[in-house]
Amino acid sequence: MGFRAAGAILKKIKEQLLKGVPNTGAPFCIPSHTLAHPTSNMRFMEISTWIRGARLKTLPLAIAPVVIGAALSWRGVFLYSQGGDIWHEPCPFFGGQHDLGKMKFGSLVGECQRSAGWFILVAVLCGCVALFLQVAANFANDYSDGIRGTDEGRAVDSARSFAKTPSAESTSTPEMLPASQPQHGPARLVASGVSPKKVLAAAGINALIACLCGLAVVALTGYWWFILVGIACLVAGWCYVGGKHPYGYHYLGEIFVFIFFGLVAACGTMFALAGTISTEGMLGGANVGLIAAAVLCVNNLRDVETDRTHGKHTWMTALGRRNGTVFAIALLSVAVLLLAAYILLLSTPAMPTIAILAVTCAMCAAAAVAIARKKYGEALPLCTFSSLALAATYVCCVVFA
Repeated sequence: MGFRAAGAILKKIKEQLLKGVPNTGAPFCIPSHTLAHPTSNMRFMEISTWIRGARLKTLPLAIAPVVIGAALSWRGVFLYSQGGDIWHEPCPFFGGQHDLGKMKFGSLVGECQRSAGWFILVAVLCGCVALFLQVAANFANDYSDGIRGTDEGRAVDSARSFAKTPSAESTSTPEMLPASQPQHGPARLVASGVSPKKVLAAAGINALIACLCGLAVVALTGYWWFILVGIACLVAGWCYVGGKHPYGYHYLGEIFVFIFFGLVAACGTMFALAGTISTEGMLGGANVGLIAAAVLCVNNLRDVETDRTHGKHTWMTALGRRNGTVFAIALLSVAVLLLAAYILLLSTPAMPTIAILAVTCAMCAAAAVAIARKKYGEALPLCTFSSLALAATYVCCVVFA
């Protein structure tokens, strides 16, 4: 019975497929339009290519420092962190400010008039600033490296699979890509044939969104000098590999990544929320900045030969693959040791904090092993997601303190 039912179903499928197809006496075959839809395939390829261009695996590096800065600000959010008296200017807060004329002298001494809603809104906006700046920098780097030829050979990976797939209109043997074709890391947009102007426009759109979120933070906090910080971040993102003298080509990439993906993001978020920067905030920023620098080192280790060919001078091209491997692993090790030292300074670390610390250590150790084995494709996501584990450790330190 089972075979008869299956045969009946196949017969119905054949009848449905043959509807509208003239009877030429040729053997039954499924029309090509049922096997492949060129328009939909091209649309899917275009969307997936742009998603790859955004480099989603790098985005945890943008979120982690903001989470650390927000977590370390939470404990003092309702207390004026810099002390003071009743005469200090009221801190802005979501929903309006209290009327100081109705307060008795000393009733709110040293208190900061912020609400939880204000805190959450500013924290989310800081996260959006970091996130969209990261995406904008990724597109800008794709554009600059693409027009310089540094990303030569890094076409979209799907080109290989399409070369291996036989056409629906041809029964000839598919043309295979040369087995000796070098692999130069993940695909890049300009190298895949996307118009450089479109890639640059994508960078501009994401930078604009980041600027709008940043202006909202300025309006809610009253710190107008944040605009200067935002301009510095935009310039740093563009000049990494863009412009006539990109600092990423002159041994400065790792330093700027440590500063902007670590200290600036974490400390900037903390100041926006708490009005001050604590020693813990500096430590947290340095902690996550070390992991961000390690990620860049892994990237440059993977591309060390092509970087030398195109005149891109990085710490990895200077140190060489062997010493560069040791340096990248050392960065991860120092980040873990700093985190462990911070936790040990707490009076009594809670079990959840110790558990998250163990996860962070395990991820960094796995990343170090992958780097040593030259499996950079495995090491990169381990490094980036270890930054989130590190941020979660700081959150646990605050929640269970």
